[in-house]
Amino acid sequence: MNAIFRHDIGLCFQRSESMPHLVMEYTEALAERVNIDQLVDDLHRAAIATDCFDPEALKSRAVSCGVWRVGAQSDRGEFVHVEFRLLAGRSDQQKQYISDALTQPLREHAGHVSSLTVEIRDMDTNSYRKWVGSNQAM
Repeated sequence: MNAIFRHDIGLCFQRSESMPHLVMEYTEALAERVNIDQLVDDLHRAAIATDCFDPEALKSRAVSCGVWRVGAQSDRGEFVHVEFRLLAGRSDQQKQYISDALTQPLREHAGHVSSLTVEIRDMDTNSYRKWVGSNQAM
């Protein structure tokens, strides 16, 4: 890990060599009004711009939800939920910074959607495993 000091926000980050995952879930009908590919591209770039991890390690993807419910009345309102998973060890301030960075492109592309959420989730360092190729463990 190497340290990065962000002068613009006054935070020092430990850049992790782990593989973070950005998973965006969205209601199926949104694809008619939101350019999902461009949104994922912009979220991917925003995450990289935080300098909190090796940019080559980031995996981003979108998952369309064909079946969903919102609220007690089983309303089929629309939503976009971004989950950003990375190995545990970041401070609350760092996680808030990543969350804020992801919120901006989400609001730019899908500000008309009734529910936009971003969640930063820690992956357990004791149980996380990564394999590269057929026999290499990292």
